[in-house]
Amino acid sequence: MAAPGAGFNVGIKDIIVSGGPTLALLIFLSIYSVALIWERWKTFRKSSGELSRLSDKLRAMLQSGSLAEAVALCRAHKGAASSVVMASLTGSPDKAERKRSAERAIERAAADLQKSLTTLGTIASVAPFIGLFGTVIGVMRAFRDLASAAGAGPGVVAIGISEALVCTAAGIFVAIPALAAYNYFNLQASRFSDEMGWLSEEIIEKLSEKAHR
Repeated sequence: MAAPGAGFNVGIKDIIVSGGPTLALLIFLSIYSVALIWERWKTFRKSSGELSRLSDKLRAMLQSGSLAEAVALCRAHKGAASSVVMASLTGSPDKAERKRSAERAIERAAADLQKSLTTLGTIASVAPFIGLFGTVIGVMRAFRDLASAAGAGPGVVAIGISEALVCTAAGIFVAIPALAAYNYFNLQASRFSDEMGWLSEEIIEKLSEKAHR
């Protein structure tokens, strides 16, 4: 007597084998995109947490005039937000030059946050087409099998096409989370840049006010 679920296991194995190299490539892309999403999520969580911790402490220090403490706080925090704040706190005494330095630091931080997002976007774009390519190859193989099987009914084609469509489904399955992550992380990077821009401008304005008193 066959063990329960044995037929199902064989069916899954047959489907994977029938997908061929195309399905293997899509499985690899799925694993790779999940690894990228996890790595980027950790990076964004760290940056947003650092920004929220720094902003409240810095505002309190600047209100009390503790510039040295603010610089020491930024040096203690090694991250994207602290590098931008350091560019706002230190450097040229000229307000315009300090503002340009902060903007360059924000651009570098945003570029670091957006690292690997192009790869995610590419995976989201090409995965459905890779799946469609695998389906086309599978359908061609199914009709070839029908032509070579004398007296075979349409069931032969139906089985081949159903197996081939697995590639299309796999391509969509890979593309959806990659596209969602790509859009989400780009939005978070844009928000981080905006918040850092507001914070650096606030710091520069307060330092300018103190300098003119």
